Amino acid sequence: MSSSTAPEQPELLAPAGTIQAGLTAFDAGADAVYAGLKKWNARARGQNLTLEELGKLIAYGRKRGRRVYVTLNTLIKESELAPVADLLCDLWLVRPDAIIVQDLGLVRLLRTELPEIELHASTQMGFHNSAGLSLAARLGIRRVILERQTTFEEIETIARRSPVELEVFVHGALCCSLSGGCLFSSWLGGWSGNRGRCKQPCRRWYSDAGGGGFLLSPGDLSAIERVPRLRQMGLAGLKIEGRLRRPDYVRRVVAACRGLLDAPEGEMPAALAQARAELALAFGREPCPAWRTEADFAAAIRPDSVGASGLEVGRVLESRAGELRVKASAALHLYDSLHVQPEDGEEGASLAVTSLSVAGRSVSRAPAGRVCSIPFSGKVARGSVVFKTGSVTDDLAGRVASLPLAPLVLDLAIRVGDGTLRVEVLETRQAWHAEVELGSARNHPLTAEILEAEWRRSRSGTHAAGRLAIHVDGGVFLPASRLKQLRRAFWQWAEGAVDPGAVRARRASRLGQALRARRRAPEPERRETVVLVRGRDQSPIASAVTARPVETAREGDEVVLPDFCAEPMLAELARRIDELVAAGARRFRVRSLFGLELLRRHEGLRITASFPVQASNSLAVAELRGMGASRVMVWVELEEQAVRELADRAGGDLEAMAYGLVPLLVTRMALPVRGAVQDRRGTRFRVEHEGALTRVLADRPLSIPPPPGLSTFVDLTHASLGEEPTSAFNWRRVLV
Repeated sequence: MSSSTAPEQPELLAPAGTIQAGLTAFDAGADAVYAGLKKWNARARGQNLTLEELGKLIAYGRKRGRRVYVTLNTLIKESELAPVADLLCDLWLVRPDAIIVQDLGLVRLLRTELPEIELHASTQMGFHNSAGLSLAARLGIRRVILERQTTFEEIETIARRSPVELEVFVHGALCCSLSGGCLFSSWLGGWSGNRGRCKQPCRRWYSDAGGGGFLLSPGDLSAIERVPRLRQMGLAGLKIEGRLRRPDYVRRVVAACRGLLDAPEGEMPAALAQARAELALAFGREPCPAWRTEADFAAAIRPDSVGASGLEVGRVLESRAGELRVKASAALHLYDSLHVQPEDGEEGASLAVTSLSVAGRSVSRAPAGRVCSIPFSGKVARGSVVFKTGSVTDDLAGRVASLPLAPLVLDLAIRVGDGTLRVEVLETRQAWHAEVELGSARNHPLTAEILEAEWRRSRSGTHAAGRLAIHVDGGVFLPASRLKQLRRAFWQWAEGAVDPGAVRARRASRLGQALRARRRAPEPERRETVVLVRGRDQSPIASAVTARPVETAREGDEVVLPDFCAEPMLAELARRIDELVAAGARRFRVRSLFGLELLRRHEGLRITASFPVQASNSLAVAELRGMGASRVMVWVELEEQAVRELADRAGGDLEAMAYGLVPLLVTRMALPVRGAVQDRRGTRFRVEHEGALTRVLADRPLSIPPPPGLSTFVDLTHASLGEEPTSAFNWRRVLV
């Protein structure tokens, strides 16, 4: 960002998995919080907020100059567009400060139909270089949350070149995979991390040629030592991960970061010491230092560390008859929150200590070294590790109950002139007006800025000002006392005259019309099969188009761009593209959004937007076509019915991946793996090291019948035709 637009200090952004966590974050000094609703957010396993709770949190924050961002950061199926649009109507009424999105279709819908709400790109969109940020700006995105596996050196360079605001994570859990492309959980059972349903298979125990361990499980990101440097980079936001965390965790991490952001240079050593002390009492995984350079990715994975978060407090001796017998290694307290984690890393159980006994006697505290009993109705294996994930805190029930509901936000057109002040409610076209005596201004004329400031001082408990379009005849004067009377009179009128149901109905009608107005693209002249081969290999399908990676491609090939290109390599990739275009290459395949930006300056190209570019609905397809894609691959996770529904609505030149080994996880982290890996159920996975990236691949190729009316893509970079057995992935089951 340029020095003129960069903020003086980054916003501190905290998770609000519950309304209690949101209030706690604000109390501890967060400038903003981010929260999800019950559906379509990347933490579907969490408690999340109701619409009423979200509205209360927005109203509470707005009164105190704090911001609330809503996460709608999952991929949306075609059949879900209408219910998502309905939810957007509810959000539009309370007007969050921004919506964080992953799905390109949602980007399109928000930008065209709800431009009053700011758009932030989730880290799930995979932006990691300046070319991608230029494309984000063209999409109407105000802020980008960078890919979490971006180094500090890269962030500094990107920030200087970025046309949009930047936000980075500074603390919390890390995914092993690059964001937005992980298919691991989905492959194993249809539980998609890109739809908030991840079962965290990366946290499990795996064997390899070297023995085994938690080979894919990183520690928690801890960039606390780097906050002084981060606050000088011109970033818009520093983000704390943790919508599955309890309020006591949120309070400690926010307090640690707040102290560092506010500390004068001379007091930074003391602030760092205080921050470390706060974080030592938070319940997380072993800390993983922030990436300064690529070399730091070597220390991310802790193969000997169980992937659960929290403070280890004991081991399970027995689980039966409605209770858990635990040998405590640290003190346990009544009302602690616990997570019981099997040693193999399989999904564990969470519980609250509602009663606690030692040697048959009820206690409020079980000291280290003692065996205690805790009520528990489930079953867990002997030897499972018990982690404390939270301590006793006020549940804030009374405070939450007393919070006022969010006011209805109204967009208004205000006009002053010809002896009249007229205010129109834009959505309903209702108007209020009053006659005013306008004098000639000598020193302090009435301006749009004065009117806006006054109208935003609404004391109405049910209505508030949103977007304001203001016109004031020049050179007029209106006393401040009279302006205040007019403002109060208008809001009193609005409370009785403007019906929230009518406002919502009109906006819902507008969104419904936008969805119905989608045009089906004309069908292409012919369908094709494209075969991606490794290096100089030849395609085994004579009639197919041959695709090769950009490094080995030649004239006549479809040129495949990388799915990841760190900032230092961006110029070299652009040079190679120029070279290929000059040599006659006209077909390109982009596997990350930044590729569309690199190809933008070349005319006459045939571009395919391919996995892991995300296209799970017709609006996303339309958005990609608007950015230059001639052909779009439908999202590889989708089941057959979802693909048919998308194709029926989108039409045009679409493609499906019909065969190939699917990369389940792609990472910059150095995986401590020797050979293939296998979980305790005997499922095997291949591991391929490709330059700075490592890919964990399925052990059998994806193979589905070519969908009618779609072109097909065959990926032979890691597979050969005819391999057995194969997998239909999610084709025959419903993706959740």
